[in-house]
Amino acid sequence: HGWGTPEYVPPERGSKEAHDLGKQWQKKLYDAGYTGFGIPKEYGGIERSREEAVVIREEISRIGTPPPAGSLGPSIVIPTLMRYGKEWQKKRFIPKILNGEESWCECFSEPNAGSDLANIQKTAVRDGDDWIVNGQSVWTSGSKFADWGVLPVKTDLKAARHRNLSYFVFDCKSPGFEVRPLRQMTGDAEFGETFFDNMRVPHANMVGEEGQGWYVAMATLEAERGGGMQFVTPSRRIELTTLGGVDNFVELAKNTKRRGKIVWEDPVFRQRIAQFAIENEAMRCSRERMRIKSQKRQLTGNEQSIGSIFSREKNQRQANMVAEIMGANIQFMRGDSRALDDGSWTYTFLRTRGNTIETGTTEINRGIIAERILGLPKGRI
Repeated sequence: HGWGTPEYVPPERGSKEAHDLGKQWQKKLYDAGYTGFGIPKEYGGIERSREEAVVIREEISRIGTPPPAGSLGPSIVIPTLMRYGKEWQKKRFIPKILNGEESWCECFSEPNAGSDLANIQKTAVRDGDDWIVNGQSVWTSGSKFADWGVLPVKTDLKAARHRNLSYFVFDCKSPGFEVRPLRQMTGDAEFGETFFDNMRVPHANMVGEEGQGWYVAMATLEAERGGGMQFVTPSRRIELTTLGGVDNFVELAKNTKRRGKIVWEDPVFRQRIAQFAIENEAMRCSRERMRIKSQKRQLTGNEQSIGSIFSREKNQRQANMVAEIMGANIQFMRGDSRALDDGSWTYTFLRTRGNTIETGTTEINRGIIAERILGLPKGRI
């Protein structure tokens, strides 16, 4: 594809071409031994330390590689299967996640059950060796090109909340499953509405035991909020967690004028960029601390909410600073001849608006910290 050369033109975000390029890049990482850290060899992993994984991830982040396809697989599905999956499920799914062959979606949120996962209305009724699923999800991440999905559903209509759910993996090519893309203000459609109309799922595809779906889903959300087992590059522009991550801001400030003056010459902006460098390094150290605690089995999903809030709000503050630097130019998107850096900064500004909503809102995470870490009384969110 010519990536890394001056002539390279990246494919349109959210396109099939971009997805396929991401899968090819993921396969190259896998073949080079740069994925699957800490995962047993029988499941496609490699015998390398997590310390090496951190170094590789940071180095990949520095050079701005193509985004990999299907990041939900390594970040949330693998941790869930490693914890609750049956042996055949681990051997069947994990290797094809690691090598980029199969992408995944997450069918959790519903029109009336977003933050309240226990209020899920999707149902599954047992029919021989299958379960028949009906219902709807919304804001389904990765649904556009997904091969497989994860799905908590009600399997016992009489049981109490938290005991009435079961958790399945399902084939997205199954009859009765439909995806309708949802267009975002960035122009992408990385989410979708998903519909289940008498879709059959084999009983063997249940992850964990019947009625255990709440706990399996919580494991998925813990991985999602804490970064799971991600081994790939985050966003090139904003989500860098090393000191080198501010280089992009420095470059932008040195090449942009504001009120007739180079932005970099303004000490206020230089100080703000320096502050982000400090925060990035603090976040990197915090993630390293959590990684070590995780290895010692001392880490709880509740603690990960702290880093989640900090990271997401920092992303938005950084994007806001970019908008201040660019001024009116922030309005020009990709494809517009007036767009700076082909609209990538504008895209990032718009995309970060959703950071404090997706994968559990900031309010939900603050509630988790207040109740489960600080021991404060339960309040309404």
